[in-house]
Amino acid sequence: MPRLLVNLASLLLLVSSPTLADYVQTLTGTNEGGPTWQRPETTNTLSGNCTACRYAVQPFVLESASSCVIVSAQDYDGHIALYRGSFNPAAPFLNLVDLDDDGELGVGTSRIPADLDASSVNLTTGAYYLVSSAFSNSGAGSFTHTVHCASAQPIQGGCFFAGTPKEKNVCLFDRFVVFIDQVSGVADGIATPVRFGSKETSFFWFYTDQNFEVMVKVLDACFINGRYWVFTGALTNQGYRIRVGDVLTQQVRTYNNPAGTNAGAVSDTVGFPCNP
Repeated sequence: MPRLLVNLASLLLLVSSPTLADYVQTLTGTNEGGPTWQRPETTNTLSGNCTACRYAVQPFVLESASSCVIVSAQDYDGHIALYRGSFNPAAPFLNLVDLDDDGELGVGTSRIPADLDASSVNLTTGAYYLVSSAFSNSGAGSFTHTVHCASAQPIQGGCFFAGTPKEKNVCLFDRFVVFIDQVSGVADGIATPVRFGSKETSFFWFYTDQNFEVMVKVLDACFINGRYWVFTGALTNQGYRIRVGDVLTQQVRTYNNPAGTNAGAVSDTVGFPCNP
């Protein structure tokens, strides 16, 4: 039977539809230009088709144990593998939880648990690494994953400010943590991130999840001036404080808006060093 690719756009409903009464984290990206590995075919055998295929790794953290399901759509013949605790491409069976090539809709989809008779997989507290590669060495392109969990919020990247609610932090580039507090009129003063999975940009809401207030973007401008830039924009006159921190250098940049002031845009082209 020919292996037919499923259009990524046609799978948006599949990917975004919650599988559990759940907490959701969306992860998007590409394996184009990534490092290569020989991926596992099963939990104890290596693939003969993917001996040097491109892969991308996206970490997330669970603060408590939960039953979860991961649904993936790719615009190429993709493959996903989930690792607990750590991931080493030279030891592809170590810490491997589950893996899948083709999901319910065939080529261009994947699902964990791979067993279609299983509604979810039980994940313990801790760090996880979702590895996106391909069926064969020539496979590369873009993907969208959604991690649906019944009782715990998957936290993208896993970087956060100490002493803050981790589910209210966003991790960009797996390095820069974004947190908004001192929000006027909010009981705990903390903004809530919108988790759509971009590695560069996050939105936040203050009072209702239907009304986004602030956008924060970290831009890789290393080829321009050797820095990561920070841009912010907002549609509010509420008071708030944006904190962006670099987990490598511990440097923190802070951007404030006083209550009653129409928020202006921030274009911080100094930001953070690319090579600390």
